[in-house]
Amino acid sequence: MPPKEFLVQTADGMTWHVEQSGSGSAPHIILIPSGEGDCQSFRKITALLSPSFTVTTFDMPGFSRSVPAPHAFDNMGPYVVANQIIGLMDKLEIASATIFGSSSGGIFATALLQEHEKRVERIIVHEIPMTVLKNLKDWAAWPESENPKIVQNCRGLFLDGMNEDKEAWLGLGEEYHKRLEKNFTVWIRNYSPCVDEMRWNREELKRLKAKINWTLGGQMPMARFFSNVVLATEVGIPIKVLDCKHFPHVSIPKVLAEHVRECCK
Repeated sequence: MPPKEFLVQTADGMTWHVEQSGSGSAPHIILIPSGEGDCQSFRKITALLSPSFTVTTFDMPGFSRSVPAPHAFDNMGPYVVANQIIGLMDKLEIASATIFGSSSGGIFATALLQEHEKRVERIIVHEIPMTVLKNLKDWAAWPESENPKIVQNCRGLFLDGMNEDKEAWLGLGEEYHKRLEKNFTVWIRNYSPCVDEMRWNREELKRLKAKINWTLGGQMPMARFFSNVVLATEVGIPIKVLDCKHFPHVSIPKVLAEHVRECCK
């Protein structure tokens, strides 16, 4: 059964495209999109998790079918986004939830745990960027006239750099990939700089580590996210390796669904 799709307006003026499935009485899990910003990439894992969970996901503000409030991108940062997601949880009457996120979705999941611990049962994160890549900073500084080039660069980055199963990525559909043309510039210019505003306080993470489940992709070059290994080791969080690159929910949804169920036992 496809998820229920609807729009939700929150008190901060955001209009969110939300997709929800499951019984409503089962434990809540929230799936946060990454730089693509569009929740359609979660369709396969949503179907796998909905028999056991109430699954909620959404397009990020300013992406695809979600409309940001005026000035929503002013003073943008991971904790601002975390507060926006809490506003949506309030509107949906979700008292607490497990949070999944890959890449920047993992950043926002971590920010939610840091700022709103009582609302977060646990986080399940995959390959969190800990610094903004130089080429992304360069692209963000380009004039608006270069937006088509940003889109072209991001298409290649996502297809070749982030997905080992190109057929699964392209199989998300023509409409989905058409929406990404706008999303890529929103991500580069407004969301990617958030990475550098995260606080990676070791003592805080040690206190929260029982709620943190962390994975890396075994098919990703080691150097890309080696900082995750260093930090997790320093604070005592075990890291599990999944046989994928950056988006396990796209390429290995059955494996990821089993991992989620294991984390939630």
